[in-house]
Amino acid sequence: MSHPLLERHLERGAVKPLYLFYGDEEFLMYRALARLEASLTDQAGEPPTKVVREAQEVGLSEFLAESRAATLWGPGQILILRRVDTYPADQLKAITGYLDRPAPRAWVVLLAEGLKARDVEKHAVWGRLSREDAALGFYRLREGELYQWLTREARHLGKNLTLAAAQRLVEMVGDNLAELSQELEKLALFAGPENTLTPALVTQLASHSRTYNIFALVDALGAPGFHQRLASLGHLMDLGEHPAKILGMLARQVRMLIRVKEGVGVNPAELASSLKVPQGVVKRLAQQAARFSDAALKGHLAMLHRVDYHLKTSTGSPRLWLEWALVKMGPG
Repeated sequence: MSHPLLERHLERGAVKPLYLFYGDEEFLMYRALARLEASLTDQAGEPPTKVVREAQEVGLSEFLAESRAATLWGPGQILILRRVDTYPADQLKAITGYLDRPAPRAWVVLLAEGLKARDVEKHAVWGRLSREDAALGFYRLREGELYQWLTREARHLGKNLTLAAAQRLVEMVGDNLAELSQELEKLALFAGPENTLTPALVTQLASHSRTYNIFALVDALGAPGFHQRLASLGHLMDLGEHPAKILGMLARQVRMLIRVKEGVGVNPAELASSLKVPQGVVKRLAQQAARFSDAALKGHLAMLHRVDYHLKTSTGSPRLWLEWALVKMGPG
C-alpha cells in the first residue's frame, strides 16, 4: 500500500498526468513513487524513461517542457522534480498551464517535502491539484498508527507481528520508517518458519544488529556501573559501527534526556511531538532522565563535545575515547 488516492487511480487505470507529493514523511513519499513507477512499467512492459531534477538546477517551465520531448514510441516518461516548493509564486503558474494541456505519455511528479496540508489547501495552484485528487500528503505517523503500519508491513512479509513486538521494535529502533522497515525485514528473516513475531524474537535479534545495539547502548546510560555500557560499545565496534555515529547517538540521547527533564509537567503528547518520538519512548526517557541530575546531563553533553573534538583532531584510538566517556557517563 502506497497512498489510498494513488492506489485508487492505479486500480482504475486513471493515473493523473501530474501529481504533487508533499509532507514530512519522505519514506512513504518515495515508496509511493516507486509504486507508480512499477505500475507504469507493468503497463508498458518496460520501464518508462526516468528524469529526476532538482528545483535549484532548472526552471519550472523548462522542466515541464522536457515532458513534451518523449518519442512517439516506447513506454513514455516519468519526470520527478524535487523541492518544487522553493519556486517563487510567479513560476508556479506554469503548472496551471501544463494541467490545461498535459503532455501525452508523460507523468510528472512534483516533490515538496516542506509543504504542510494547510499550505496546500489555501494555495491557488496546489489547491487545484488537491481538488483534482492529485495532491497526495505523506505525514509522520502517530504512535498508534505506527504500530498498525508495522503490523501491515509484517503481513506483507507473511508474518504476524504482535502489538507487544511492534512496541518493542519502536522502543529499540525509534520511529524512522526506513529503519523500521529494514529491521522488520531482518526480523522476518531471523524468524525463519516461525509465523508470529514476538518481543522475544525482537530481543534475540538484538545481538546481531547494529541498529538495535545502538539503542541498547543509549539505554545502558542509566544503568549503575559502566560494564554494561562498555559491553554494548564493544559489541557495536565489533559489528563495524562507525565511532562518529555512536558518538552522535549518545549526544542525541543526552539532549533528549535534558529536554525531558526540562519538560516535566508538559503534556506527554506535546513532548513526544517536539522530540519526534512516540509517547512510549518519552515514558522510557523520563524513567532514564530521573536517574540523572541536570548538572550531570549537561556535564555529559560537554564531555561528548570534547570527545568529538578529539575524534576529529587526534590520532588516538576512537574506541579509547568512547570508552573513557562511557566510564564517566553513569547516572547521578
